[in-house]
Amino acid sequence: MGLIEPEITRQPDGLAQWIAQQLRCAPDEVSLQLVAGDASPRRYYRVIHSDGVMAFDAREITSCIAMVSPASENNAAFLHVASRLSEAGVKTPLVWAQSAQQGWFLLEDFGDQQLLSSLSSATAPLFYTAAFAALLRQISMPCERAGIPQYDAPRLRAELEVFPEWFLAGLLRVEIDESIRQRFSALSEYLIGSVIEQPSVWVHRDFHSRNLMVLEEGELGVIDFQDAVIGPITYDPVSLLKDCYIRWPRSQQLQWLDAYFEQIKLFAEEPPSHAGGIAGQLADVSAEQFHQWFDLTGLQRHLRVLGVFARLHLRDQKSEYLKDLPLVIEYVREALLLTSGFHDSVADFREWFESELMPVIARQSWYRPIDPDGWIK
Repeated sequence: MGLIEPEITRQPDGLAQWIAQQLRCAPDEVSLQLVAGDASPRRYYRVIHSDGVMAFDAREITSCIAMVSPASENNAAFLHVASRLSEAGVKTPLVWAQSAQQGWFLLEDFGDQQLLSSLSSATAPLFYTAAFAALLRQISMPCERAGIPQYDAPRLRAELEVFPEWFLAGLLRVEIDESIRQRFSALSEYLIGSVIEQPSVWVHRDFHSRNLMVLEEGELGVIDFQDAVIGPITYDPVSLLKDCYIRWPRSQQLQWLDAYFEQIKLFAEEPPSHAGGIAGQLADVSAEQFHQWFDLTGLQRHLRVLGVFARLHLRDQKSEYLKDLPLVIEYVREALLLTSGFHDSVADFREWFESELMPVIARQSWYRPIDPDGWIK
């Protein structure tokens, strides 16, 4: 999260007083600065003490983050998932204090260095090794009594519907006739089937370079995890390797994916007490099958993301996401090409997407062609 500017007037009434109470100091001894957040309605403030240091639970800290999160943002899930991930060894922000009724939280400050700003061809191998290590810890968590939702067919189907509603009809003004509806419905059911047949593990759902923070000595901190679900094993690798904000060549994606697949194959052979939810689930899965799941899950995710980014622009006035649409569209086109031989629904949808939808997309002011073999950031 990057610093925006000192922010006084828009702070919720009573927030500064509540923070001072938690830190056992006077309200005029703390200053709050708004920091850049995410696509949600949450707001984040960096809390600085006039002395340069503050004490909390017998620890000295130089700053912390005040998160203001409305009830719509699933605050109970935030606390639950943070606790479970931390128990598994995944680095999440410590919660110093909370007021559940008001939706106010004091969190450990992970700084402003998102993984995205630190990635280059030279640094990526080390950082992605650390990211996959965090995922291994995450999938070690048992799925039974997880206390988080299942990524089941009704949920997947509802999420896919944001593509026709917000991207096609909303952003592109495409009239959705029965032919388009049938094409998309057939593709959706095929993609949902691919997701459901995969081994189920804990899934972050937005495990990408803007939700991984670079901490001291290259350690990665994980944020924005409150929407975690029990879902397909390839979902988080897709979020990371087919990142909506940075693109790696296909060969590099598969190199990292194959290395992770070998790790989890070995890990899945461990006893359930060590391997958690993944124990015994990959014995008969080949690398080719894992690639197929990876690409189909990517297609499902990126169709949904097109709808989400369009909705952020149209409904929430967050138009900065329009510049990310071309890369997401390229991921969709690539996945349709790679998987069109798997099922008639994919081939049929690809033919419509390329012949009828791409001319509409190409006329949009925000569109730019993406080199399918290039690296972009």
